[in-house]
Amino acid sequence: MDKGDPKIREYVLFQFRRKITNLYKHCLFILEDAVNSNYNNMSNESYQKYRKRILDHGNDTIREIEEELEKFDFNLK
Repeated sequence: MDKGDPKIREYVLFQFRRKITNLYKHCLFILEDAVNSNYNNMSNESYQKYRKRILDHGNDTIREIEEELEKFDFNLK
């Protein structure tokens, strides 16, 4: 089965990965802000647990999108 131009496919995958990575980086910044606020008594253990969840969910999302994109052909006219 022809999957189209591999350069286009790689470009699309790169853009998805980049956007999702930026999203979970921002989530990590928000988490760090919450930990550093004077109103929060979050332990390091809790912080690490939430940080791991954010990274795991981001990476899972990237993998799921990559699997879905395998169903598409990428060509430009």
